[in-house]
Amino acid sequence: MDLVDKTILIEISTNCRVSYENLSRRTGLSANAVKNRVTALLESGTISRFAVSLNAAMINAEYFTALVITDGTEDIDEFVGRMGDSPMVGHISLLASAGGGAYLVWGQYIGSSMLSDLRAFLHVPSEVQNVELHTILWSMGKKVRLANLHLRILAILRENPRAPINDVANDTGLAPKTVRRAIRELMEGEGIKFSARPDMAAGKLVNFFVRFEWNEDETSRNEVVTWLLKEYPLELWDPTQSATDPIIFAEFVVENLHEAEEIARNIRSRPFVKSTTTLVSYSNQKFQYFAETMLDEMIRNAGFD
Repeated sequence: MDLVDKTILIEISTNCRVSYENLSRRTGLSANAVKNRVTALLESGTISRFAVSLNAAMINAEYFTALVITDGTEDIDEFVGRMGDSPMVGHISLLASAGGGAYLVWGQYIGSSMLSDLRAFLHVPSEVQNVELHTILWSMGKKVRLANLHLRILAILRENPRAPINDVANDTGLAPKTVRRAIRELMEGEGIKFSARPDMAAGKLVNFFVRFEWNEDETSRNEVVTWLLKEYPLELWDPTQSATDPIIFAEFVVENLHEAEEIARNIRSRPFVKSTTTLVSYSNQKFQYFAETMLDEMIRNAGFD
């Protein structure tokens, strides 16, 4: 992966309906070259799928990540399947571990009661030895009203998030200009999230996380994140931040394990870093996020399923 691929991934993860022409302007490549890059990212599995969902603010949801450690006796596929059965779980990263099993679990919950249920759920399997659960800082979007027109169009976009305007118009019986205006309202209103679901462990790249705690007396959260972004403009994919603790799960993508070791060593050597743990992901399992399920329910209730 180079900076062009990373730029494309960031743009298309933020807005999966971004045009090849707009990506061309962002990358300096021709629209056809960008299209070929996107196709390659899809074929390699680096983009696992495109998705349309409610933004978190629409359902008063919070995002979480949990580091789950097991004794290693579990059947991995069955264990991941059990975890993924929860509507709160949207993504599980399987981590290499010298002893026992290790998983990073991501998802959404609504309210303190569901958070308690989540904590209890993660501890249910007998193989689980420890769970480190964090509410994380994430883009929440805005709460907006969705009209029947919007839901009618979203019923089509849930099946094909990048569907061309004319295809949506044909499927809904609406005029193209009506579809174009409604989609623009959805995007500008920030109640709906048009995204790509990347799988950074796909292909031949090394996907890993450095979980580290920093000293709040020495530096601020913003300074830590700014340092990461400046130090690793290509390698850093996402600096996931705990909302309550001075802890970051910094996700990186590199060519080989030697680069991963160098990055982990450099972070560990920073004077503001108190402790680090390196977590190498070798596989990712994707599930439907809670906000996607809630959007499907809204579409069904409006009679557009």
